[in-house]
Amino acid sequence: MADLTARDAVLVKYLNEAYGKEKQLETVLQAQIGRTQNMTIKKRLREHLKETKAHARSLQSRIRALGSKADAGNLPGPEAITALTNKAMAAAKGHVRDAFWNEAEEIAHYTVIEAIADKLGDKETVKLAKQIRREEERMQAFLGRQLSTLAGAVIREEVPARERKPAGARTTRRRRTTSTRRTATTSRSGTRRSSSNGRTTAARSRARATR
Repeated sequence: MADLTARDAVLVKYLNEAYGKEKQLETVLQAQIGRTQNMTIKKRLREHLKETKAHARSLQSRIRALGSKADAGNLPGPEAITALTNKAMAAAKGHVRDAFWNEAEEIAHYTVIEAIADKLGDKETVKLAKQIRREEERMQAFLGRQLSTLAGAVIREEVPARERKPAGARTTRRRRTTSTRRTATTSRSGTRRSSSNGRTTAARSRARATR
């Protein structure tokens, strides 16, 4: 392959970073799919695994078109891959925080690539980065909707029922009760004052009439 111009070398550098991340996530997603029991999430993870593989192929093609070769040499070694897989398992058991974070990282990669390619006038790379970024954003939005549901499942599994009630709930109820009592007392006091004032006014009126 011919030597790259400085312009293309910059593009290839960032495209390769994104390519390495996509290849890394193939392993992570496979682990998540294997451990996830929620069928809705499992289905979406399978879809996103296909998207991820397609992203890697698209990036590889674009890098070749720029005159270089896709390089995932920065992928972590076996021990690091095991650690990533364990994280994926934990995410599947509890919640999808790690998966959400991974999508955020990918979105950042493609946002940078899109901006650099745009400034360098590379419309094809801009188009590719924008397309992939949108798919990553859709996946992150899906994961975001799952966070609350899965967090509730973690609480039910790991926190005794007697400890699940928010600590401030009882205090809040006390405050509301006290406030209600004060309002009722104030209302009754006002009613008594109004009645007393009414009787005083009537008595004065009768006294004037007698005179």
